[in-house]
Amino acid sequence: MASAYFASLDTAEVIEVEFLSLQGNVRTLKLLVDTGSSGRSSVVLGPDAHELFRAMLPVAETTGALRGHQERAWVTCKIPGLNLQSTVIAIVADLTPLTLPIGVDGMVGLSFLRLFARWGAERTRHGSRFFLVDEEV
Repeated sequence: MASAYFASLDTAEVIEVEFLSLQGNVRTLKLLVDTGSSGRSSVVLGPDAHELFRAMLPVAETTGALRGHQERAWVTCKIPGLNLQSTVIAIVADLTPLTLPIGVDGMVGLSFLRLFARWGAERTRHGSRFFLVDEEV
């Protein structure tokens, strides 16, 4: 099994996710881990990520950190160092009401984390970190 580790912020867990555009470009975004987000959408991105959208989906009603009717799109993402590459549903929304930590570009939810064999946070002698583990190849 392969693992990826991400240094925790003082107030939150974050991971770095690579998103692939239709033109083959890669854009790395730092996303807040929100285990309370359990809807069908895997990630939340701002409208400035439009080059990553593979296709738009019908608007859907959301509850939780974002409420109301939200735009959605298919995006393809991967985690460097792991074997996972997947096309998932993203909520596309104005992120300013979320008051994300500085340098954080969006969120991942529970449906994204369930793509991995194991995930979680742990404390090390160097601080806290979040980890993702994929299946054996």
